[in-house]
Amino acid sequence: MISSCGTDPAIQSAQSFGLMAADFENNTDKLAEDIYNSCIRKLSYFSVASSQGTTQRDNALANCQTLNKPAVGEAKNANKIVTDYGTSIGKLAVDDIVKFDDEFNNIKNALNKFSIPSANGNVTLPQGAVNTGTQIANLIFGWVVSQERKGTLREAIICTDKPLQTYTKGLENAFRDGYINGVLNDEEDRAKSYYDFYITQLRQLGTSRDFMELERESSEVLQNFVKRRNAAESYIAIINKTAQAHTKLKDVFLGDSEPPSEEYCNIYLKAKESNSTAINSVHQRNSLDTPLTLKELAQVQKIALNYRKEIEPLLQKMEQELK
Repeated sequence: MISSCGTDPAIQSAQSFGLMAADFENNTDKLAEDIYNSCIRKLSYFSVASSQGTTQRDNALANCQTLNKPAVGEAKNANKIVTDYGTSIGKLAVDDIVKFDDEFNNIKNALNKFSIPSANGNVTLPQGAVNTGTQIANLIFGWVVSQERKGTLREAIICTDKPLQTYTKGLENAFRDGYINGVLNDEEDRAKSYYDFYITQLRQLGTSRDFMELERESSEVLQNFVKRRNAAESYIAIINKTAQAHTKLKDVFLGDSEPPSEEYCNIYLKAKESNSTAINSVHQRNSLDTPLTLKELAQVQKIALNYRKEIEPLLQKMEQELK
Protein backbone atom coordinates (compact mmCIF):
# COMPACT_ATOMS: atom_id res chain seq x y z
CA MET A 1 0.00 0.00 0.00
CA ILE A 2 1.26 3.48 -0.79
CA SER A 3 1.63 5.31 2.48
CA SER A 4 -0.61 8.29 3.25
CA CYS A 5 2.26 10.11 4.93
CA GLY A 6 2.62 13.60 3.51
CA THR A 7 6.38 13.19 3.09
CA ASP A 8 6.12 9.95 1.11
CA PRO A 9 7.83 10.59 -2.26
CA ALA A 10 5.12 8.63 -4.09
CA ILE A 11 2.48 10.89 -2.57
CA GLN A 12 4.52 14.01 -3.32
CA SER A 13 4.92 12.95 -6.93
CA ALA A 14 1.21 12.40 -7.42
CA GLN A 15 0.46 15.68 -5.65
CA SER A 16 2.74 17.47 -8.11
CA PHE A 17 0.26 16.66 -10.86
CA GLY A 18 -2.59 18.05 -8.79
CA LEU A 19 -0.81 21.24 -7.72
CA MET A 20 0.28 22.05 -11.25
CA ALA A 21 -3.14 21.25 -12.72
CA ALA A 22 -4.91 24.29 -11.21
CA ASP A 23 -2.39 26.79 -12.60
CA PHE A 24 -2.33 24.98 -15.91
CA GLU A 25 -6.13 25.10 -16.23
CA ASN A 26 -6.17 28.87 -15.67
CA ASN A 27 -3.63 29.41 -18.42
CA THR A 28 -5.19 26.95 -20.86
CA ASP A 29 -8.55 28.68 -20.42
CA LYS A 30 -6.93 31.96 -21.48
CA LEU A 31 -5.37 30.25 -24.48
CA ALA A 32 -8.72 28.71 -25.45
CA GLU A 33 -10.40 32.12 -25.18
CA ASP A 34 -7.90 33.49 -27.69
CA ILE A 35 -9.46 31.26 -30.36
CA TYR A 36 -12.33 33.76 -30.29
CA ASN A 37 -10.40 36.88 -29.28
CA SER A 38 -7.97 36.42 -32.16
CA CYS A 39 -10.87 36.29 -34.59
CA ILE A 40 -12.29 39.53 -33.17
CA ARG A 41 -8.90 41.27 -33.29
CA LYS A 42 -8.58 40.30 -36.94
CA LEU A 43 -11.60 42.48 -37.75
CA SER A 44 -9.44 45.56 -37.10
CA TYR A 45 -7.34 44.71 -40.13
CA PHE A 46 -10.12 44.84 -42.72
CA SER A 47 -10.17 47.94 -44.87
CA VAL A 48 -13.70 49.36 -44.94
CA ALA A 49 -12.99 52.05 -47.52
CA SER A 50 -15.29 50.18 -49.91
CA SER A 51 -18.59 48.36 -49.54
CA GLN A 52 -16.79 45.14 -50.47
CA GLY A 53 -14.40 45.57 -47.54
CA THR A 54 -17.30 46.23 -45.18
CA THR A 55 -19.07 43.09 -46.36
CA GLN A 56 -15.91 41.01 -45.87
CA ARG A 57 -15.52 42.34 -42.34
CA ASP A 58 -19.16 41.67 -41.48
CA ASN A 59 -18.92 38.12 -42.81
CA ALA A 60 -15.76 37.59 -40.76
CA LEU A 61 -17.57 38.84 -37.65
CA ALA A 62 -20.42 36.41 -38.29
CA ASN A 63 -17.89 33.56 -38.50
CA CYS A 64 -16.33 34.66 -35.21
CA GLN A 65 -19.71 34.41 -33.53
CA THR A 66 -20.91 31.16 -35.08
CA LEU A 67 -17.63 29.22 -35.33
CA ASN A 68 -14.90 30.62 -33.08
CA LYS A 69 -17.02 31.46 -30.06
CA PRO A 70 -18.38 27.90 -29.59
CA ALA A 71 -14.85 26.56 -30.16
CA VAL A 72 -13.71 28.25 -26.93
CA GLY A 73 -15.93 26.07 -24.75
CA GLU A 74 -15.00 22.96 -26.72
CA ALA A 75 -11.29 23.70 -26.30
CA LYS A 76 -11.71 24.30 -22.57
CA ASN A 77 -13.50 20.96 -22.21
CA ALA A 78 -10.74 19.20 -24.14
CA ASN A 79 -8.09 20.70 -21.86
CA LYS A 80 -10.19 19.89 -18.81
CA ILE A 81 -9.61 16.17 -19.38
CA VAL A 82 -5.90 16.64 -18.66
CA THR A 83 -6.28 19.14 -15.82
CA ASP A 84 -9.09 17.25 -14.05
CA TYR A 85 -7.14 14.02 -14.32
CA GLY A 86 -4.10 15.72 -12.79
CA THR A 87 -6.24 17.17 -10.01
CA SER A 88 -7.82 13.77 -9.35
CA ILE A 89 -4.42 12.08 -9.10
CA GLY A 90 -3.40 14.69 -6.55
CA LYS A 91 -6.59 14.13 -4.54
CA LEU A 92 -6.21 10.36 -4.58
CA ALA A 93 -2.69 10.79 -3.25
CA VAL A 94 -3.93 12.49 -0.08
CA ASP A 95 -7.14 10.50 0.43
CA ASP A 96 -9.31 13.42 -0.67
CA ILE A 97 -12.62 13.00 -2.50
CA VAL A 98 -12.56 13.29 -6.28
CA LYS A 99 -15.25 15.61 -7.61
CA PHE A 100 -16.33 16.88 -11.01
CA ASP A 101 -18.96 19.23 -12.39
CA ASP A 102 -22.16 18.02 -14.04
CA GLU A 103 -21.00 18.97 -17.54
CA PHE A 104 -18.07 16.58 -17.27
CA ASN A 105 -20.44 13.66 -17.75
CA ASN A 106 -21.13 14.89 -21.30
CA ILE A 107 -17.46 15.00 -22.22
CA LYS A 108 -17.66 12.59 -25.16
CA ASN A 109 -20.19 14.81 -26.90
CA ALA A 110 -17.98 17.83 -26.22
CA LEU A 111 -14.89 16.10 -27.64
CA ASN A 112 -16.78 15.03 -30.75
CA LYS A 113 -17.87 18.64 -31.30
CA PHE A 114 -14.35 20.04 -30.80
CA SER A 115 -13.51 22.14 -33.87
CA ILE A 116 -11.16 25.09 -34.37
CA PRO A 117 -12.00 27.04 -37.55
CA SER A 118 -9.25 28.48 -39.73
CA ALA A 119 -8.61 29.57 -43.30
CA ASN A 120 -7.35 26.06 -44.06
CA GLY A 121 -10.50 24.37 -42.74
CA ASN A 122 -11.75 23.18 -39.38
CA VAL A 123 -9.37 21.26 -37.12
CA THR A 124 -10.92 18.52 -35.00
CA LEU A 125 -9.63 15.96 -32.53
CA PRO A 126 -8.64 12.60 -34.05
CA GLN A 127 -11.12 9.85 -33.22
CA GLY A 128 -8.45 8.08 -31.18
CA ALA A 129 -8.13 11.16 -28.98
CA VAL A 130 -11.91 11.38 -28.59
CA ASN A 131 -12.05 7.73 -27.52
CA THR A 132 -9.15 7.91 -25.07
CA GLY A 133 -10.30 11.26 -23.69
CA THR A 134 -13.65 9.64 -22.97
CA GLN A 135 -11.89 6.74 -21.25
CA ILE A 136 -10.03 9.12 -18.94
CA ALA A 137 -13.28 10.94 -18.20
CA ASN A 138 -14.92 7.60 -17.38
CA LEU A 139 -12.08 6.81 -15.00
CA ILE A 140 -12.58 10.08 -13.11
CA PHE A 141 -16.35 9.57 -13.10
CA GLY A 142 -15.84 6.08 -11.69
CA TRP A 143 -13.73 7.46 -8.86
CA VAL A 144 -16.50 9.90 -8.02
CA VAL A 145 -19.43 7.51 -7.91
CA SER A 146 -17.52 4.77 -6.07
CA GLN A 147 -15.86 7.28 -3.72
CA GLU A 148 -12.54 5.58 -4.38
CA ARG A 149 -9.49 7.04 -2.69
CA LYS A 150 -5.73 6.60 -2.75
CA GLY A 151 -5.95 2.82 -2.98
CA THR A 152 -6.52 3.10 -6.72
CA LEU A 153 -3.58 5.43 -7.35
CA ARG A 154 -1.17 2.78 -8.57
CA GLU A 155 -3.53 1.04 -10.98
CA ALA A 156 -4.98 4.37 -12.10
CA ILE A 157 -1.60 5.58 -13.31
CA ILE A 158 -0.74 2.22 -14.88
CA CYS A 159 -4.06 1.76 -16.68
CA THR A 160 -4.41 5.37 -17.80
CA ASP A 161 -0.93 5.83 -19.24
CA LYS A 162 -1.61 4.51 -22.73
CA PRO A 163 -4.88 6.46 -23.19
CA LEU A 164 -3.20 9.59 -21.80
CA GLN A 165 -0.37 9.36 -24.34
CA THR A 166 -2.83 9.04 -27.22
CA TYR A 167 -5.06 11.82 -25.94
CA THR A 168 -2.32 14.36 -25.23
CA LYS A 169 -0.76 13.77 -28.66
CA GLY A 170 -4.13 14.37 -30.32
CA LEU A 171 -4.66 17.50 -28.22
CA GLU A 172 -1.21 18.80 -29.11
CA ASN A 173 -1.79 18.31 -32.84
CA ALA A 174 -5.22 19.94 -32.68
CA PHE A 175 -3.92 23.07 -30.93
CA ARG A 176 -0.85 23.31 -33.11
CA ASP A 177 -2.82 22.98 -36.34
CA GLY A 178 -5.95 24.80 -35.20
CA TYR A 179 -4.57 27.62 -33.06
CA ILE A 180 -0.87 28.22 -33.86
CA ASN A 181 -0.94 27.36 -37.56
CA GLY A 182 -4.62 28.24 -37.96
CA VAL A 183 -6.37 31.00 -36.03
CA LEU A 184 -3.20 32.84 -34.98
CA ASN A 185 -1.62 32.63 -38.43
CA ASP A 186 -4.84 33.89 -40.02
CA GLU A 187 -4.82 36.96 -37.79
CA GLU A 188 -1.11 37.56 -38.32
CA ASP A 189 -1.38 37.31 -42.11
CA ARG A 190 -4.28 39.77 -42.11
CA ALA A 191 -2.37 42.19 -39.85
CA LYS A 192 0.80 42.03 -41.97
CA SER A 193 -1.15 42.67 -45.15
CA TYR A 194 -2.97 45.59 -43.53
CA TYR A 195 0.15 47.30 -42.18
CA ASP A 196 2.25 46.60 -45.27
CA PHE A 197 -0.35 48.33 -47.43
CA TYR A 198 -0.61 51.47 -45.31
CA ILE A 199 3.11 51.68 -44.56
CA THR A 200 3.74 51.61 -48.31
CA GLN A 201 1.21 54.40 -48.79
CA LEU A 202 2.77 56.55 -46.06
CA ARG A 203 6.27 55.93 -47.34
CA GLN A 204 5.22 57.54 -50.61
CA LEU A 205 2.65 60.11 -49.55
CA GLY A 206 2.79 60.64 -45.79
CA THR A 207 5.11 62.43 -43.39
CA SER A 208 8.10 60.78 -41.76
CA ARG A 209 6.40 61.04 -38.38
CA ASP A 210 3.24 59.28 -39.61
CA PHE A 211 5.34 56.59 -41.25
CA MET A 212 7.41 55.95 -38.12
CA GLU A 213 4.32 55.91 -35.89
CA LEU A 214 2.58 53.30 -38.02
CA GLU A 215 5.76 51.25 -38.28
CA ARG A 216 6.08 51.27 -34.47
CA GLU A 217 2.44 50.23 -34.09
CA SER A 218 2.99 47.41 -36.58
CA SER A 219 6.03 46.20 -34.65
CA GLU A 220 4.09 46.08 -31.37
CA VAL A 221 1.27 44.10 -32.97
CA LEU A 222 3.70 41.57 -34.45
CA GLN A 223 5.45 41.19 -31.08
CA ASN A 224 2.11 40.21 -29.55
CA PHE A 225 1.84 37.38 -32.07
CA VAL A 226 5.24 36.13 -30.93
CA LYS A 227 4.07 36.20 -27.29
CA ARG A 228 0.89 34.25 -27.95
CA ARG A 229 2.76 31.75 -30.11
CA ASN A 230 5.29 31.31 -27.30
CA ALA A 231 2.44 30.77 -24.83
CA ALA A 232 0.95 28.09 -27.08
CA GLU A 233 4.34 26.38 -27.45
CA SER A 234 4.71 26.40 -23.65
CA TYR A 235 1.26 24.83 -23.40
CA ILE A 236 2.29 22.05 -25.77
CA ALA A 237 5.56 21.53 -23.89
CA ILE A 238 3.65 21.19 -20.60
CA ILE A 239 1.33 18.59 -22.11
CA ASN A 240 4.29 16.62 -23.44
CA LYS A 241 6.26 16.77 -20.20
CA THR A 242 3.20 15.77 -18.19
CA ALA A 243 2.70 12.75 -20.43
CA GLN A 244 6.39 11.84 -20.16
CA ALA A 245 6.40 12.14 -16.36
CA HIS A 246 3.23 10.06 -16.19
CA THR A 247 4.89 7.26 -18.16
CA LYS A 248 7.90 7.35 -15.84
CA LEU A 249 5.58 7.04 -12.85
CA LYS A 250 3.77 4.17 -14.55
CA ASP A 251 7.06 2.34 -15.07
CA VAL A 252 7.99 2.71 -11.39
CA PHE A 253 4.52 1.77 -10.12
CA LEU A 254 4.40 -1.27 -12.39
CA GLY A 255 7.92 -2.39 -11.51
CA ASP A 256 8.51 -6.05 -12.32
CA SER A 257 4.81 -6.89 -12.24
CA GLU A 258 2.99 -8.08 -15.31
CA PRO A 259 1.08 -5.25 -17.01
CA PRO A 260 -2.64 -5.51 -16.25
CA SER A 261 -4.82 -6.87 -19.02
CA GLU A 262 -6.97 -4.63 -21.18
CA GLU A 263 -10.01 -6.26 -19.60
CA TYR A 264 -8.75 -5.32 -16.15
CA CYS A 265 -8.12 -1.70 -17.10
CA ASN A 266 -11.42 -1.42 -18.93
CA ILE A 267 -13.23 -1.83 -15.62
CA TYR A 268 -11.82 1.62 -14.84
CA LEU A 269 -11.71 3.13 -18.30
CA LYS A 270 -15.29 2.17 -19.15
CA ALA A 271 -16.65 2.73 -15.66
CA LYS A 272 -20.17 4.02 -15.22
CA GLU A 273 -22.27 4.64 -12.15
CA SER A 274 -23.92 1.26 -12.57
CA ASN A 275 -20.71 -0.74 -12.12
CA SER A 276 -19.06 1.10 -9.23
CA THR A 277 -19.24 -2.22 -7.36
CA ALA A 278 -16.95 -3.74 -9.99
CA ILE A 279 -14.41 -0.97 -9.39
CA ASN A 280 -14.35 -1.72 -5.68
CA SER A 281 -14.18 -5.49 -6.13
CA VAL A 282 -11.38 -5.42 -8.69
CA HIS A 283 -9.37 -3.16 -6.41
CA GLN A 284 -9.83 -5.60 -3.54
CA ARG A 285 -8.38 -8.47 -5.55
CA ASN A 286 -5.75 -6.62 -7.60
CA SER A 287 -2.13 -7.73 -7.41
CA LEU A 288 -0.65 -4.26 -7.90
CA ASP A 289 -1.31 -3.08 -4.35
CA THR A 290 2.19 -3.78 -3.03
CA PRO A 291 4.65 -1.50 -1.24
CA LEU A 292 7.25 0.43 -3.21
CA THR A 293 10.86 -0.38 -2.39
CA LEU A 294 13.27 2.28 -1.18
CA LYS A 295 14.83 2.31 -4.64
CA GLU A 296 11.43 2.81 -6.26
CA LEU A 297 10.56 5.58 -3.82
CA ALA A 298 13.81 7.35 -4.72
CA GLN A 299 12.94 7.03 -8.41
CA VAL A 300 9.49 8.48 -7.83
CA GLN A 301 10.93 11.38 -5.86
CA LYS A 302 13.35 12.15 -8.67
CA ILE A 303 10.49 12.13 -11.20
CA ALA A 304 8.49 14.52 -9.01
CA LEU A 305 11.37 16.95 -8.55
CA ASN A 306 12.29 16.97 -12.23
CA TYR A 307 8.65 17.44 -13.22
CA ARG A 308 8.25 20.50 -11.03
CA LYS A 309 11.56 21.96 -12.24
CA GLU A 310 10.48 21.59 -15.86
CA ILE A 311 6.86 22.67 -15.52
CA GLU A 312 7.06 25.67 -13.20
CA PRO A 313 9.07 27.92 -15.57
CA LEU A 314 6.82 26.92 -18.47
CA LEU A 315 3.73 27.84 -16.47
CA GLN A 316 5.29 31.17 -15.53
CA LYS A 317 6.27 31.87 -19.13
CA MET A 318 2.82 30.94 -20.38
CA GLU A 319 1.15 33.21 -17.84
CA GLN A 320 3.50 36.09 -18.66
CA GLU A 321 3.00 35.80 -22.41
CA LEU A 322 -0.79 35.71 -22.08
CA LYS A 323 -1.03 38.97 -20.09
